Amino acid sequence: MITAGPLIELAGEQWRGVSDGAQHLGCDLVCFVGSELDHPDPLKRRANTVYDLISANRIDALVVWTTRVGQLIGSEGMQEYVKRYAPMPIVSVETGLAQWPTILMDNRDGMKQAVDHLIEVHGKRRIAFVRGPQTHAGARERFLGYADSLRNHGIPFDPSLVTMPGSFIWEPNRAADAVRRMLAKIEEPPDAIAAANDDYAIGVVSVLEALGFRTPEDVAVVGYGNHTNVRTHDLGHGTGSTRSQTVDAATPAFTTVRAPYHEMGFRAAELAVALVKGEPTRQRQTMPTELIVRRSCGCLPSGLGDHAPAHDRLNISESATASTVADHLRDSLGQPSAKLPDGWAEQLVVELLAAGRGEVEGAEFLKLLAEYIRLSARAGSEPAQWWPPLFDLHRFVTARISDATIINDLWLRVQLLLGDAFATDARFKYLSHERHDQTVREAGQRLIASRGVDELTTALAEELPRLAIPGCHVMAYDTPGTARTLVRYEHGALTTPPETPFPTINLTPYQFRRDVPFSALVAPLYTDEDHLGYVIFEEGPEPGWIYEAVQQQLSSALRSIRLMQELKDARARLEERVGETEAQLRHAQKMEAIGRLTGGIAHDFNNILTVVNGNSEMLLRRTLQDDPRRTAIEDIRHAGERAANLTRQLLAFTRQQVLHPESLDLKHNLTKIHSMLRTLVGDHIELDMQLPDGVSQVWADAGQVEQILFNLAVNSRDAMPDGGTLSISIADRKLGSGDTGRIVGVRPGEYVVLRVQDTGAGMAPDVQAQVFEPYFTTKPVGKGTGLGLSTVFGIVQQSGGQIELISALGEGTTVEVYLPVPIERDGTPEAPCTRRTTTHRGAGTVLLVEDDAQVRVMTRRSLEIAGYVVIEAGDGQQALQLATAHRSTIDLVLTDVVMPKMGGPELVRLLRSTGAAPAVIYMSGYTTDEVLDDEVLITKPYVESVLLERIRRVLAQDA
Repeated sequence: MITAGPLIELAGEQWRGVSDGAQHLGCDLVCFVGSELDHPDPLKRRANTVYDLISANRIDALVVWTTRVGQLIGSEGMQEYVKRYAPMPIVSVETGLAQWPTILMDNRDGMKQAVDHLIEVHGKRRIAFVRGPQTHAGARERFLGYADSLRNHGIPFDPSLVTMPGSFIWEPNRAADAVRRMLAKIEEPPDAIAAANDDYAIGVVSVLEALGFRTPEDVAVVGYGNHTNVRTHDLGHGTGSTRSQTVDAATPAFTTVRAPYHEMGFRAAELAVALVKGEPTRQRQTMPTELIVRRSCGCLPSGLGDHAPAHDRLNISESATASTVADHLRDSLGQPSAKLPDGWAEQLVVELLAAGRGEVEGAEFLKLLAEYIRLSARAGSEPAQWWPPLFDLHRFVTARISDATIINDLWLRVQLLLGDAFATDARFKYLSHERHDQTVREAGQRLIASRGVDELTTALAEELPRLAIPGCHVMAYDTPGTARTLVRYEHGALTTPPETPFPTINLTPYQFRRDVPFSALVAPLYTDEDHLGYVIFEEGPEPGWIYEAVQQQLSSALRSIRLMQELKDARARLEERVGETEAQLRHAQKMEAIGRLTGGIAHDFNNILTVVNGNSEMLLRRTLQDDPRRTAIEDIRHAGERAANLTRQLLAFTRQQVLHPESLDLKHNLTKIHSMLRTLVGDHIELDMQLPDGVSQVWADAGQVEQILFNLAVNSRDAMPDGGTLSISIADRKLGSGDTGRIVGVRPGEYVVLRVQDTGAGMAPDVQAQVFEPYFTTKPVGKGTGLGLSTVFGIVQQSGGQIELISALGEGTTVEVYLPVPIERDGTPEAPCTRRTTTHRGAGTVLLVEDDAQVRVMTRRSLEIAGYVVIEAGDGQQALQLATAHRSTIDLVLTDVVMPKMGGPELVRLLRSTGAAPAVIYMSGYTTDEVLDDEVLITKPYVESVLLERIRRVLAQDA
């Protein structure tokens, strides 16, 4: 099967449908998940190399979900694309592909049902329509269904009530903009709006609310799909999106058309098997849709489930019997009903009839119902499945008694009982999701921290069972068209993989041998720079996002392992060429190579982080404290800050990183990472943390303090292979002029000492003398980089602190890190000898030169909000032309250092040669060898307040 991710969205339901169909027929399924073909984002296009792995060597037939994969290239483009897989049998889903069988949904009739409901049930006559992307065949059919309904009811078609967002994907903000434009052009608003997709319906409701219209009281809204794009839309954080439309607790539940994705996938699997067997198949099959009535059209909700009844009169069938009502109860619960006692449904019918006639108390019925709801929940049933049959039971009994007073009172209690079941189910789902999320985060931390294939293999073997993933096969690309197996995990255990490369079209160098049919997911492993390989997951947990999370974590881990391997290879080459001056030459060249590598990583990574952190900071300033989206925005900001910390850690050992110190409560910061430390050191080591109250705060970078502790904890752990005790404590300490340590020139004053002590093997004097030197390590080859303690030394030195090491063979090791205490100025903590930054309203013209478009847009927005006039350019040559045209008006040049065509320093030199002399600030994500004269350098990722303060100071000095 070919589909496009992310699996948290529609592709997850589609995948499950094909998987269930394949397993029902005794077949294996391999699902290849990439991205849309010809996607404008180069990073997303990299994911599509996974489609190149499909070959008749391992695949007998192919199911292509065309609207997922080919939305951007259309039907003709997809027909041309799938020719590469000939003569493999193909089943197309949602769009026809040449001679191959096709599974469609009845888009036209589905939308017609929704519009019919608005007209016939609610009396709506002036109905607008929001069309979908033109390249989406189903969207065109839905528009025709809208037109059919109007025509059948004698309502004239009004082109002014039809709008098209003009986007190639389903984006709520585009729909909102289109509806806003439509409403501005017409004199009278419509009394209902039908959207071609539920995501568009979100945008419609949002813009109606913004314009003062209530849904459904003023304008009814219906959607299509019964599925909203949770990852990219509901929270308002799509990649590259500044969307403000979202859903919240006040948004009415959408009346919509359920798209039969699962049924379509199941049927596609059946057709694929028929093609392989040479059996005749129908060329085109259409699956029916289902109208789901909820609140947004104006129907009264039950408050208890998806299939709420409409407000019009509902009549029980005259032929209904106690037996048919009992059958409805069993059928609605499905498989879980088999776990209930024999005759349970009939007993509920009898008890409610007896209670309605006054023959018995209703308490017995409620007791039985509560017990059956509890048993069905344990068997996997959801409370929503009880609502429709209970509603029918209530109507059945009401029609057969003379006085409905008793039954109505009892019915209220039934609703309260079900409401409690819904609340319990919601709490369980929330806690289950949180547990899953925490487990994935913890697993990701281990995977990303892997320094070699062995560590990665061990981490996967220990974490995959926690994620309920039964099998995982990691392949790394070797030469073009070949790969090597790095990890083979199946049947709950690791298996030694073959060492020789194999053709990637074989997927694996070995066969999958299972007693029952299995379903697997193939996902690419890649970064924005390179294709790394691919991973095959055997189907386990239901939520598709778990596989995506592990896929991304494996990509990061493989990239780190590759970088580490490149460093090791470079070191080996250096050692071969080194003669008598081996130690000095190796040290110098390693530092140079690492510096270049670190600089390259920092430049690209910091551009990305500048956009993420800048936009999240801006969003937080504009978001109220009780806004439900604020937590998600804070999570984004926290993740961005952690990523920025990682970049600074790469620079730490060369002492080139830019620290972002603040006043820290060490007890609070160390308590937050206690669980991570516990996992890091292992269960064989006792972790003792003594963090008393009342210890002074320190002036340091929070991320760098964590890095210090992690590095020291790893060293202590490795020194105690057979177990021991790791003690961590903090205390106030005053350093005088006579106190010494490993760092020369430390300022006397108040400090907080962070003491890390282990009961390991200890160190000899000659080892202690070299322990803080880069690349010095006593560990076996492949077990350590020698950068841990040198990184700690660099961080402490840049933080204005002191470090001391005390050790002896057989007596363990103690490392004492002294961090300075901030001074108080006007009640605000500050670093000694530093000045406070102030907010500023700017004035002047800034020439902004940045080759990264996202960084440029974010920086321009910050400058314009602060009051500056901005002239922007994408490289030095364009900036030079603009500067010539605006020569007399430019007050400051804010430019990146390294850019294509012409860098920042060359641009400034040419400007100076023409007689122009504006102030200059350079931006860079890493230390550069460029000569920057006396100009100011600000490092990425920067925050808005720091940038604006730096500009204010430079312009003030220039004036």
